[in-house]
Amino acid sequence: MIAIPAIDIMDASCVRLLKGRFDQQRTYEKSPLDTARAIEAAGITHLHLVDLDGARQGTPVNLPLLATLSKETSLRIDYGGGIRSMESIRKVLDAGADKVNLGTFLFADPDNPRRCIDQFGQDALIAAVDIREGRVAVKGWQEATETDTHTAIEALLEAGWRYFSVTDIGRDGTMLGPDPFFYFPLVTAYPEATFIGGGGVASMKDLEMLRSCGLHAAVTGKAVFEGKISLEDLSEFNSTPP
Repeated sequence: MIAIPAIDIMDASCVRLLKGRFDQQRTYEKSPLDTARAIEAAGITHLHLVDLDGARQGTPVNLPLLATLSKETSLRIDYGGGIRSMESIRKVLDAGADKVNLGTFLFADPDNPRRCIDQFGQDALIAAVDIREGRVAVKGWQEATETDTHTAIEALLEAGWRYFSVTDIGRDGTMLGPDPFFYFPLVTAYPEATFIGGGGVASMKDLEMLRSCGLHAAVTGKAVFEGKISLEDLSEFNSTPP
């Protein structure tokens, strides 16, 4: 398993939300570029970049920042937030993202998952299956759907998807630790899927637990910004996934 630090962007600053709530945020002084450079300097190769402005507006907002991070660092960046059209996917990839995280767009039309795979290929895409109380949440986690976790994953696998970022929204930003019973059943049920987990990570012990669940990668954000996990410790999980 690799550990991937996350930078969430709002109003050009690094922020963290509590359980995905925009009215409960904390802003950090270090700039996104300085943070990315520190991540790279620690020997970490991957970055999860979240465009919170884009998630609220329904279109990517921070593509210039993505382009800067891509040019100024060697990090392999996966980018998500407000990507709700085929054109937006192309723009994100052209700006330098290694992979694009898609959530809302996938669940807006049953034909969209297959269209994405046909045009961009499975290695450029990550399905963001964000879960609140057993149901998929969309539009920046602000709206719930009637689709449950297993139904979503099975439909996406059938459409040719490989990478799945599954976030336990109820734990995200809380640093209460992830729930092992949330991830282990998914990894066991769908061995053909490549799972990335996150939500509530607060310590290296939490990351070890997620590795024991069989996750391909785990995302952590607030624990790094709050100094609970150092970048040097995080780099212990560093490796290059396919």
